[in-house]
Amino acid sequence: MAADKDRIILLDALRGLGVLGILLCNAPGFAFPTDLSDAVLDWPFGTGPQTMSVWLVTQWLFQRKFVTLFSMLFGISMFLVGGERSPKGDGLLHRRLLWLLVFGIAHGFAIWWGDVLLSYALAGFVVAQARSWPARRLLGWGAGLWLLFAALTALGLALLSGEPPSETASEAAREAAKGAAAIAAYRGDFLQSMIINARERLEGLPYEPIIFLLTSSLMMIGLGAFKLGVFTGQASRRTYGVLIAVGLLALAATGWAYFAFALGGRAMPVLHLAEGLQTITAPLTTLAYVGLMALAARSTGFWRRIPAVLAPVGQMAFTNYLSQSLIMTAIFYGGRGLGLYARLDRPALALIVVAIWIVQILWSRWWLERFSMGPLEWVWRRLYRGPTPLRR
Repeated sequence: MAADKDRIILLDALRGLGVLGILLCNAPGFAFPTDLSDAVLDWPFGTGPQTMSVWLVTQWLFQRKFVTLFSMLFGISMFLVGGERSPKGDGLLHRRLLWLLVFGIAHGFAIWWGDVLLSYALAGFVVAQARSWPARRLLGWGAGLWLLFAALTALGLALLSGEPPSETASEAAREAAKGAAAIAAYRGDFLQSMIINARERLEGLPYEPIIFLLTSSLMMIGLGAFKLGVFTGQASRRTYGVLIAVGLLALAATGWAYFAFALGGRAMPVLHLAEGLQTITAPLTTLAYVGLMALAARSTGFWRRIPAVLAPVGQMAFTNYLSQSLIMTAIFYGGRGLGLYARLDRPALALIVVAIWIVQILWSRWWLERFSMGPLEWVWRRLYRGPTPLRR
């Protein structure tokens, strides 16, 4: 019984870690248009030490790692919900994914353009058919698809390896006018901010095939590792040691490239190298984070408290993910609240993120002391499974 409890705490803790970590990466996307949210040298508030420090920490330790973790965990969740392949399990999973598709469309077009739920639902329909595969087959296919994605990423970065051609004055003016118009729309009334958000979501849809490839590979890797005991805390210490060592080496390589860019001449080819290493090695670093959390869950001292604190957040990951979008758009979008769009630098965004982390940790614990699941988890489960008790 104790071992089962630990395994549940570990999975929920990893979900909690994922949903909290994603917010720091997403924060600039809530506060700036897509073209500016990823900017470094063209960041509207410049490249001062505090600004660059927040950017560096986010890119090095957070970016890609936590969305990767969340994708792996979603692959696991399909097996936990649907079990081995069967007509009944397939029907349950298909209803679950269909409603997630609806949530994703509504979230992306009506709340925030950076939605991942649609991508998870689309990939989930395919990966669900492979959930009964043995672990090594899942890992083989997942790694193969990941290598294909990595090759496409490397090709794209190779095409960008040279210094970009200088813009003409008219091109620069046109881009500046486009950015100013987007900011004005996001600062407008509720309808204006919703329309520009929907437009940016629509512009991102052509990238879904690449995201599908990426997400499917990570779901398979996650489910394969789960079947080998990595995500349940049952793998050997040596296995976790190897995962941690390899992942930290990958993290060190990525950090070297980012620090070389930030502290050196800030040449774009160096940044492209850093971004390529970050993207390609993300699963390795993510599995190192999983290993560290598994060892913390198996410890008996202070470290065991970390997964215990994160577990309620992960048990309500769906609610917390969507509530992050509601909170952040209320802070930044016009017609919804404070209207601070494009007015805050990276350090201020990081402080807001930390405040939301604290609120969600406290609120998740309070809620689950009274109810059996999060409010949106309950709504989702009623939709695909039927009547479900909420109160404990």
